[in-house]
This record gives sequence, C-alpha cells and structure tokens, in this order.
Amino acid sequence: MDKRIVSGCIASIVGLMLFAFSGFMLGAKLQQVVATPWGELPLFDLAGVFVSMAVGGAIAGRRYVWFAIGLVALIWIPTIVTLVSTQPEITLARALRFNRLAIGANLTLAWLGAFLGAHLAQRLHARRAAA
Repeated sequence: MDKRIVSGCIASIVGLMLFAFSGFMLGAKLQQVVATPWGELPLFDLAGVFVSMAVGGAIAGRRYVWFAIGLVALIWIPTIVTLVSTQPEITLARALRFNRLAIGANLTLAWLGAFLGAHLAQRLHARRAAA
C-alpha cells in the first residue's frame, strides 16, 4: 500500500476522532439530529465525515476514494453490532432500517469528500507546477 494512502487514512481517522471529541466536549449544541421519516441525520457527524475524508483525499489522491468508503463502512459495522447486541428488542433488520439514511449519507459524503479533496489537491499541484 502506498504511503500517501496510509497517511490519508490516518489523517481521516484523526479528523473523525477530533470531530467526535469536539462534539463531546461542546455538548448538545453540536449534536443536533434531524429526524426524518427515513431515520435520523446527525448533522455534525456528517460534516465531520465530509471534512475528514476531504483531508484524507487531499493527502492520498484519487485512489483514496475507495478507502474512505471502506473506513466509514468499518465504523458503521461495530456501531450496528453494538446496537443489536446490547438491546435485545432491536433486531439487525430494525437497526439497519432505522439507520439507513445516516449510513447512506455517511457513505455518500465520504465518497464526495475524498473525491473533492483529491480533486482540489490535484488542482493545487497543477497551479504550483505552472507557476
């Protein structure tokens, strides 16, 4: 694996941790959840995924997009398993159904953030080379 991809993954994980820590420290003000008929959307967490994956994409380049999607999927797997294992009334299907919008939005924003981060970094490198 390329060092840039590993660096992008580390930067994204650190970014996600910083967003989670800042949300925890600043309390309920940042932890706004928008309820929709399809599930709940944690807006601050979605912003954290987008920004963190954009930073990772800027560091790692275009190939990082699939790694960003994989990182977010790997984060959701233990979340769903924990929900199902700690609350007996919640089945796997029910947990997935309730969180489908948040999972889909996280995966989409991870892809978009990594893609835009890589694209912006590529444009920046092209401008520096032209100057």
